[in-house]
Amino acid sequence: MPRFGAPRQIVFTEEQWAAHLAEDERLRARVEVLEAAFREQGRRPPPPPWAKANTPKPPEGERNKPGAKEGHEAHHRPAPSGESADVELALKLRHCACGEKLGEPFVWTDRWVDKLVPGHVEHRHYRVAHYRCGKCRRLSAATVPGRAAPPKSRFCWGTHFLVAGWHAVGLTHSRILMLLESDYGQKVSLGEVDKMLVRAGKLFAPAVEAITAAIREGREVVVDNTGWRVDGVNHFLWDFIAPEIKAALFVVDRSGGHQVPEQVLSGNPGQTVVCDGGTCFNPLKGKKRLQRDWVHIRRHAKEGLLGYETISDAPDWRWLKSVKSAAEAVLKTAKLPRGKERDRKVAEVRRRVDRLLVREVDGEPARKLRKYLVDRGEELWTWVGTGGLAQSNAAEQGLRFHIAGKRKVSGGSRALVGAVRTAALASVHATARMRSIPFAEVGDRLVRGAADPFLPGAGPPSSPGPVTSAATGSWAGALSPPSRHDL
Repeated sequence: MPRFGAPRQIVFTEEQWAAHLAEDERLRARVEVLEAAFREQGRRPPPPPWAKANTPKPPEGERNKPGAKEGHEAHHRPAPSGESADVELALKLRHCACGEKLGEPFVWTDRWVDKLVPGHVEHRHYRVAHYRCGKCRRLSAATVPGRAAPPKSRFCWGTHFLVAGWHAVGLTHSRILMLLESDYGQKVSLGEVDKMLVRAGKLFAPAVEAITAAIREGREVVVDNTGWRVDGVNHFLWDFIAPEIKAALFVVDRSGGHQVPEQVLSGNPGQTVVCDGGTCFNPLKGKKRLQRDWVHIRRHAKEGLLGYETISDAPDWRWLKSVKSAAEAVLKTAKLPRGKERDRKVAEVRRRVDRLLVREVDGEPARKLRKYLVDRGEELWTWVGTGGLAQSNAAEQGLRFHIAGKRKVSGGSRALVGAVRTAALASVHATARMRSIPFAEVGDRLVRGAADPFLPGAGPPSSPGPVTSAATGSWAGALSPPSRHDL
């Protein structure tokens, strides 16, 4: 007997067999239609109408082409001049492809190739002379100049600046060790890297004081914060960016409340603080001029439309779309130069927002956003009188750099003293980058005795070592105010 039993015979009635043949014919016809559509389109059939893409695809004629827009000046990397060539080679041919001998070329063209040379280590040997005075019998000895290397260190100040710069941009100790060994052939320990960072942190202390003083003097400061872990304990990483004077200050603190901005931004009641809708900035009202971020308003309006199959399914979807459009109009108007056109746009967009605030809404996202707009009032329009920023993207971009490079890799800091040192080095690095000054040059100015490393000049060359006095912060107005888009 078979294991699964003998096959049994299936008997159809005449009506069942007719229905079976009809269904088979229908399926075959459907398969032929689908195969024809596939052959015609060359791809799978389009998705059903209820399936929405994450990002709507613009029409063919409206898609942005790569590169600069038509009519805009091209951004090409400038070619080096002939005087700056380290190696110059002339490429000539002797014979043509047909075998005929070629004479002198009738024209020459230039092609530049930049070759990155691996790091070179220069070993310096100092022979220190020791003396005994013939009169008083006192011993004395020559010393290595303080500008060459810190005391009792195997590496020069330039190596310290290299390691500190790597640490400021988010590299961990282990990656610094890897780069020193792979690119420079130097095997060092984690303790040596930490010692170099400690020396660099002490050297750059006057620069951090100068940045802090400049931030307090700034006419406008953009502020934001994010979470930061110190030995597994939640802390906060604050950043204060003054776009007008090109200064950036990072602070790590246990508190995420108003104490930190009040302490950092003490004085200067005429200063404008551009921030998001966080309640930690509310106590600054009356002490500073507050400007709330319109990018966050646009984001909250957009988030209220998410999570539904269609936008029209969201509660108050028309109101949320109108708020999103109005926020975009505010951000666009804030970039206009002062004049009659800007005044006309400001009046138009304010009337537009006022009309939205008198409408009644029912959905939870819309009610929260409307309450926020009503409560903030004039804090949303400070930029109209000051001509400053209406968004805090500069602060968010400053934080994002350290979040991606440091927090997501190492999880934060292992000790508070290390976290404070990381914030200090990041402040100097960001400020130097905003002012187009190499990070190592800032350190070299401090080593040479410059009282203010961000002012032009490298300081007196006869100074024996780094200064320890507090910086004056007078560089806040030393250079002409740059554009707000220089960040």
